[in-house]
Amino acid sequence: MDGLGTSARQAAAPDPRGQGAARPVFGAKQAALQLGFRAGLLRLMQLARRREAVILTFHRFAGEGTGDPCGLAIAKFSAYMKYLVRCRRVVSLPELTRQLRQGKVRPYAAAVTVDDGYEEFFSLAVPVLRTYGIPASVFVISDFVDGRLWPWTDRFRFVFEHAPRGPVVFEHRGSARILRIRDEEDRWRVEESWREYAKTIPVAERDDLLGAIADACGVDIPATPPREYRPMTWAQLRALAAEGFDVGAHTRTHPVLSRIPPERLQDEIGGCKEQLERNLGASVAHFAYPNGRRQDYTPQAVEAVARAGYVAAVTTVAGPNTSAADLAHFAQSVSGFELLRTRLRSGLQRRLRRSGDEPAPAVPGSSDGEARDG
Repeated sequence: MDGLGTSARQAAAPDPRGQGAARPVFGAKQAALQLGFRAGLLRLMQLARRREAVILTFHRFAGEGTGDPCGLAIAKFSAYMKYLVRCRRVVSLPELTRQLRQGKVRPYAAAVTVDDGYEEFFSLAVPVLRTYGIPASVFVISDFVDGRLWPWTDRFRFVFEHAPRGPVVFEHRGSARILRIRDEEDRWRVEESWREYAKTIPVAERDDLLGAIADACGVDIPATPPREYRPMTWAQLRALAAEGFDVGAHTRTHPVLSRIPPERLQDEIGGCKEQLERNLGASVAHFAYPNGRRQDYTPQAVEAVARAGYVAAVTTVAGPNTSAADLAHFAQSVSGFELLRTRLRSGLQRRLRRSGDEPAPAVPGSSDGEARDG
């Protein structure tokens, strides 16, 4: 799910030798992210003027040497929450669901959600939410919290953060591909390109692609996530649930649901609910579709959500929610920064197509024998 993220990616990632090394943000990316600071607040101000119910979603947070170095600065999140409680009726997602089911949504209602279940939600965001009395929902990747994996998007990011500069050749779909990382702006551009491409292919092929890139780059992916990627614990989640925070489900492994076999849907969707309820000792009523765009889930996924017994599910389809909303397809209100990022991503893909650097899903098993840049 995309969110109201408005922080610059002031990367401070480990270098390939494992020593901390600050990685600055360069060029067009820096300018775009600075614009994002302003666009995010502007978007929040626009949403505050809507009478319809809105749902805001966030992902990662950054503190002073804690959390995700690329996340939303916690001071900015605090400013957003202060503005939100002044301009909206902030309610919990369960309360908003109840209002929508009854067809009596109060004007200017807003709910806050946070995805995935990273530790800095507990250590950085929760104190802010307590300060302003905001009953947020957190959507959890259950196998992530259970210590069985770390999200594939993070593993992609880790590989590209540690990838060497210069051309690297690997094989994908029967053809040689080339990664060309000349500078840090290239690193961001190439990572973004391949990560977005990976969302469009089957999960098994996505994992093979990540393995091929990691092997070619000489990067070993740790079995457990590094500190900046670590999840919350079950004890932390139980404490939040006892305090009144809503804990929801975000699948077991965070696949794009339209890219997995239909027979896996019940395990990812229903299995996540069972895993959460077993560890929390409480019912789980809400679900968030991973990535959450219309093309990222199918009618079969919606049916699996209903069979599992969820009360409602949220998407990242931008827009307000009214009493006519389908509770299996809540809309998420997306920030100006995220809309900006979508436009930048579209422009990036157009530039890559012109330059020949874009991964080419339309030519699987290419037999031309020529290496393609990625």
